[in-house]
Amino acid sequence: MVNFCLYVLTPLLSFIGGFFAYILMLKIVWEQSFSGGDMEAILFWGGIAFFIFAVPIYLGIIYFIDKRFKKFKGLLYPIGCMLVFFLPTLLITLTFGSTNLFLPEAMLFHSFFLTSGLIFGLCNWGFKKIYST
Repeated sequence: MVNFCLYVLTPLLSFIGGFFAYILMLKIVWEQSFSGGDMEAILFWGGIAFFIFAVPIYLGIIYFIDKRFKKFKGLLYPIGCMLVFFLPTLLITLTFGSTNLFLPEAMLFHSFFLTSGLIFGLCNWGFKKIYST
C-alpha cells in the first residue's frame, strides 16, 4: 500500500494540485479563464513535463534527502521539490522556442510546478510517516 501511495497517488495528487494552481493564477492574476483547447494543451504539455521530467527529479530529491538527513524531512521534502520548479517550465518554454522564464505563460507554469512540488513533498512525508508506524 505504501508503494501505491508514494508512486501513484502522490504524483496524481500533486499534478491535480498544480493544475488547479495554474487555473487559480490564471483567474486571479490575469482575470482570464480557459477557452477552446487551452485546457487540453495545458494538461498535455504540463503532463509531459510533470510525469516524464518533474516526478523523476522529485523522487531523486526525496532519495537524496532520505540518505543525507534524519530530521526535518517534513520541511526538506517540500522545499527540495519546490526549488526545481524552473526545470520543467524551462522544458516547456524550450519546446516553444523560448528560454525566457519570466514570460507570463512561464509564470503560470511556475505556479503549477511550485504547487505540485509542495504537494509532492508533503504527501511523501505524510505517507512515509503514516506507514512507518
